[in-house]
Formats: sequence, C-alpha cells, structure tokens
Amino acid sequence: MNKKNIHVEHSFSTLSVLATGYLGPALVPNRDLPWEEKNLPHPPEGLVQEILGQPLRRAGRFIKLVCCGALACLRSAPEKILQDKKTGIFLATGLGNIDEILPFITQVFKHDGGYPSPNQFANSVSNAAAFYLAKRCDVKGLVLTVSQEEFSFESALWLAQTYLEAGEIELALVGGCDVFTPTVEEYRERMNFHPGDVCVAPMGEGSSWLLLGRSENRSVGRLLSVNLEIGFAGETQVALGQQKLEEMVLTGNLPENEEKIRRIFLPGFRLSDTDRAAWASDGWEVDDYLPFCGISPTASAFGLARALSLYRSASIVHCNKDAHGKSALIAAST
Repeated sequence: MNKKNIHVEHSFSTLSVLATGYLGPALVPNRDLPWEEKNLPHPPEGLVQEILGQPLRRAGRFIKLVCCGALACLRSAPEKILQDKKTGIFLATGLGNIDEILPFITQVFKHDGGYPSPNQFANSVSNAAAFYLAKRCDVKGLVLTVSQEEFSFESALWLAQTYLEAGEIELALVGGCDVFTPTVEEYRERMNFHPGDVCVAPMGEGSSWLLLGRSENRSVGRLLSVNLEIGFAGETQVALGQQKLEEMVLTGNLPENEEKIRRIFLPGFRLSDTDRAAWASDGWEVDDYLPFCGISPTASAFGLARALSLYRSASIVHCNKDAHGKSALIAAST
C-alpha cells in the first residue's frame, strides 16, 4: 500500500458490534418499507410512542429521530447493557438539526432581530440531540456530535474506536442521523451536489446506529477497519478493499477460507456506475441500499447497520466519496 496516498488511516484490533438498528424514511425500525420522496417528511409521533412509550416534549423532529434510532438499536442488545458501563455516545450528522436551525436563524436575522422561543434556542444547539439521548439512556460520560459532510459517520466510527482502544470507554453507541428538509432542490444544494457526480436516487433521511464494544459476548459482527480520506492514486478501490480483507485474514480476524465467505459491497451515493461495476466484476455482491433510505449525508450508517443485520457469514465493505473526490472505506464482518 502506498502510504503517501493515505492521509488518515486507522486499522485496529477487531471491535465487536453488539447491536444494530436502522431507521429510514418510512420511520419503521429495522425494516425495508416503500416510501416516496414527494411525501417526506413523515410525522414521527407514532414512532416516538412506539419506541419511547411516551411523547418527547420540547424536542424537534431531528432529536426525536436520533433518540428513536438509537433506542431501536439498544432494543436488540442485552438488557441493561449500558448500566454501570463507561459509555460514549458519538452522533454523526452532516446537516444537523436544520429543521430547528432554520426557524431560529429566520427569526433572529430576518425579522428585525426579535427573540426566538426558548424551545427554538434549545433545539438549535448542535449537541442538543446527543444530550437528549444521553439523558434517556442515563449516560453520564462522553457525548459528542461529529460533523464532516459525507464522512460524518465514518469519522464518528474512527473516533469511537480510538476511545475504545485507549480504554477510556467500555461501550460506544455510534450513529448517523440526517433529516429531510424541503425542498428537494434546497436539500441537494446544501449537500453540494453537482450534475453527474452522484447516483440516481431520491433524497431521504434516516437514523441508524451501532453499539460497539471489546467484548465478544453476543456480538452480531465485527468492525475491522476504518479508513478516511484515501487518495486512490496507483490503486483502485477494489484492490484496496480486497487488501483490507487479506490483512484481516493474516491477523486472524477472518478465517483463512475467506474466499468462501460472501463478500458484500455497499456503494455510497457519490460512487458512479463504473465504480459499482468494478466491484461486481471482481466477485463482490453489490448491495445498493439507497432505495431503502435515500440520499443523505449519513446514509452510510443505514447501509452498514442494515448489512450487519441482514447478512450472515459475510465480509462487508462500504465505500463512499466526498465532493472533492476523496474516498472512505469501512470493513466489517458477520
């Protein structure tokens, strides 16, 4: 591997994925249901009642989806797993709680200053959703919101595994959430879309989560590698993805008969048809998850959580690009 082409890379001793949960635009946890871009966004009150059992007061839609997605993940984890554990919450979002930020900005800057309501102000704070989630889960430790455009979820994963490896936390609840905010054209502009640089898919939203730890007990899979801001000069995405899996075999994190395990490739929304075809021609099964969640900055969280839930005995690689052409890879296995 040409190290000069990699600006940030981190491979680590395998981490257990203890639970997963994925929530798409249909607002039904852990299921692929039909939805239409023209009908978004759906009201979340029914979902809140199902997951939390009571209304979430003084909270905007973004906060509600963050909490519902994370708690849907924890429902599949051992009961009271967070109790007496040093836990970190890592919320990734590309656009944040924009439903609350826009009215706040409009009130302050477009209407002679004025005074926003206390709820508007509280919901516009960048770490408000992570705070609500921490309060709900009774987590008193590390609580962070991470935003790095299309690589927000990948960055949150990288940060979470760093804290886990250092022993500063025992568990990490890592997720990505972005909400659909009309109109479609404005949503695409916020994401810095240009004609031809993204796949054809509707705009969407989601809140998807992984619970990570160093214990092997009742794990649904393993997180093997997170690689950020990779320049692919001199080697292809496919070659690098295959090399990551070969490294896992050599270190004992995958069995030696890895070629008999299903190889699942998850393409991010900025990958072209040529990129996808290259993986398929090299023997990878391409799982295009975007029809189930749509395009959003943290769609990769949905794709990875869904794949870890659906596939058994599989090697999984997710790849995406940012608007500047850099790429990020996540490798996992079940």
